[in-house]
Amino acid sequence: MTMKKYEKWKEKKDAQVNEIQERMDEKRYLLTICQVGDETMSNGDIDRKVYPRRTYQICSTNELPEVLKFTQEPFWTHEDLLEDHSNAHEIPLNEKRWGRYSEVIIEPFTEELEKSYVSASESGFFKMKRDYHDYKMKEVA
Repeated sequence: MTMKKYEKWKEKKDAQVNEIQERMDEKRYLLTICQVGDETMSNGDIDRKVYPRRTYQICSTNELPEVLKFTQEPFWTHEDLLEDHSNAHEIPLNEKRWGRYSEVIIEPFTEELEKSYVSASESGFFKMKRDYHDYKMKEVA
């Protein structure tokens, strides 16, 4: 490969990498995160459960794995708990309010993704995918 070809190839490669990185870092998704009180960790005590709550978070494709990871485990909170959790060891166990994440809904946030989602829905794309999935599941049953 000549130097000229190499420079042209490198420029093209770098442009592709940058374009992908920008798209992966763009805040493209709206997450609806639902939480409920944790029966197990609270021993069923209503005073030791978090209140049901729904929160929203806007995130990028790169942030999705981290957000989804924390939703897999029970959590606790306390009115005196600092944001950085540096005083977590000072909170008595019997004063912690326990919760679990019960659902995470990922929806389009950008107009581009919203239009794509609506178009796919109207064209029957998701129904086709569900039907195919159901067919494959019956095949292995």
